[in-house]
Amino acid sequence: MRRSRTRRSAAIYAVLQVVAVGLALWLSKHFEVARLSVTMIALAPTLPAACLAWFAYRDDRREAAADTGAMVKRLAAVVAAAETRQRAQLIGPGAHRIDVTFHQRTEPANNATGAAANGRLTNIVSYYQNLSPARLAITGEPGAGKTLLALDLILGLLTHPGRTDTDPVPVRFSLTDWHTDHPLQQWLAHQVHQQFRDQGITLADATTLVDGYHVLPVLDGLDEMDTDATAAGSRRAARALVKLNDYQDPTGIAPVVLTCRTTQYEDLAGLDLRMREAARIQLDNVSPGQAAAYLTARSTSPDRWRPVIDTFTTSPGGTLARSLATPWRLNVAATAYEERHPDTLAYLREPDHLLTLASPSAVRDHLLARYLPAAAHQHPTRPNRYRPDQTHHWLAELAAHLVTTAPASTASSTDIVLHQLWPMAGLRRVRTVDALLAVIPALAFLVLFLPRASIGFSPLQLLPASVALGLALGTIWQASRPLVPEPHTLQLQRLRSPTHRRQLARALADGLADGLLFGLVVGLTASLPFGLWSWLWDGRTFVYGLVYGLAGGLVFGIVGGLVYGLAGEHGRELPVGVALDVAFGVVFGLLGGLYWLAGAGRRYLVFLLCIRGRLPWHLGTFLNWAYEAGLLRISGVAYQFRHWELQDWLTAHPTP
Repeated sequence: MRRSRTRRSAAIYAVLQVVAVGLALWLSKHFEVARLSVTMIALAPTLPAACLAWFAYRDDRREAAADTGAMVKRLAAVVAAAETRQRAQLIGPGAHRIDVTFHQRTEPANNATGAAANGRLTNIVSYYQNLSPARLAITGEPGAGKTLLALDLILGLLTHPGRTDTDPVPVRFSLTDWHTDHPLQQWLAHQVHQQFRDQGITLADATTLVDGYHVLPVLDGLDEMDTDATAAGSRRAARALVKLNDYQDPTGIAPVVLTCRTTQYEDLAGLDLRMREAARIQLDNVSPGQAAAYLTARSTSPDRWRPVIDTFTTSPGGTLARSLATPWRLNVAATAYEERHPDTLAYLREPDHLLTLASPSAVRDHLLARYLPAAAHQHPTRPNRYRPDQTHHWLAELAAHLVTTAPASTASSTDIVLHQLWPMAGLRRVRTVDALLAVIPALAFLVLFLPRASIGFSPLQLLPASVALGLALGTIWQASRPLVPEPHTLQLQRLRSPTHRRQLARALADGLADGLLFGLVVGLTASLPFGLWSWLWDGRTFVYGLVYGLAGGLVFGIVGGLVYGLAGEHGRELPVGVALDVAFGVVFGLLGGLYWLAGAGRRYLVFLLCIRGRLPWHLGTFLNWAYEAGLLRISGVAYQFRHWELQDWLTAHPTP
């Protein structure tokens, strides 16, 4: 796939180069231009691009076709690194885990064989490997540890001593991103590419891996695909289960791991919709002994927790024991009550206060109100970067957007994706400001172009003005569209790798070919009418005009191709549209191109202008800080609140 793409780009560029050179030289000779140096100077800027295209093509021919085994190894390595970080972030300081237990829930029919009646976190890998077929549905109450169990399964499979290079790579996907009108395998390939493109996984690589069943889908959050108000016939989760039951590999029904809350899964099962040929397990509540062991391990002063631990023993069914019966709640409690004063290092509160709370809802609200500032103060690297009230306000704004704005559109109600946040500032407002800002380069183009064009009422004289007006109106229309393309981002550190440098060369070759083709069209369109009209008076003027147009088109093609190639190949951290605003400002003549090529980055910048005061200017930096503080988690290419309970609480409590 990659070789054919480079071969196509090289072929297109070579043809265009030959045509341009031949046409320019023939016209110079035909019209007896005194000095061919004019033509050669016009063509000289294309020589580096021609060399670049040739070198990329030559290197790509020398490179053997990508070996599937190597791709599997590379994907396994990047997944292991990413999920190790994610698990560490979820577990929190000290890497203390609760060895949660689970039990099998037998369905009326179509159960996988080999499932034991009971299991626990530490043996989830062997439990899964005994299943036939290898299809597992993990259910449990909110906060029971479904995602953490899935993470342990992923990392256990990747590090298992018996793993071979032919075993599929378990990859976690957020089901909230799946619009079920798209085929499952197509969506999986797109997600693999989106998650790991910074590590060199191209869309062609991802498609090869998915279509070859080298990816084990670990699908997280079936319950998050719909709201409680969604009608049964309109539920994406129902359509997802149908497609998962149709998912097959050459040996039969294909392996899948699925997570879902118990209530939502049983609602679907009541409609005779469940994952077929699968083992369903349900996570148990944390026992009082497990809770006591966890709090003791998390605390540097376990005696502070003695009153709470004693309550677990004497009243295992009481309010406090029931309120702290999940790993999530125990982590919140430990974080909130381990907070210290920054100057005296004295503990700010004592755990025995929990004994005074009369109901589970009171325990929840009390803990969440203290969890957010405690997590911010205990940030591992930058504890004082943002004030707790700022953090609360900004996260509450995002939570409210997910609850109110997202369900009214096709956006997810849990995923925070930077370039998809712009409706938060108002659909009409952002699009209007975007279109108004597009008027600036459009007017600049008209002001610079029209005075230099020979405009009359003949078709040849009207053509340049029509082209200019069309480009200006097209730019404004492009800026006001409700949909914007996926962003491309820039990571220059990847150029340290020879592999990534070759990928950049191939991307530049593609961009140069496409940009050159567009540039030649623009150059001919702009210069041909004016040159032809002038030739009626002086044939030599036509040659100079055409060569000037070709040279301008070639230069535009080279510059535009370089930008297109860079924007199309690299990065994840900084939206390229925003970064290129500065670069395109230097090259004033390409301002219009910015609005056409940098849709997502431009729309994101407009969104930040419209949302000022409600969110920080460096929103991406803040979200990454919140992730490191344990307030958010990462799922695929999106941020999510650490737990839906935190998101709901912030929605109900927008101020500290």
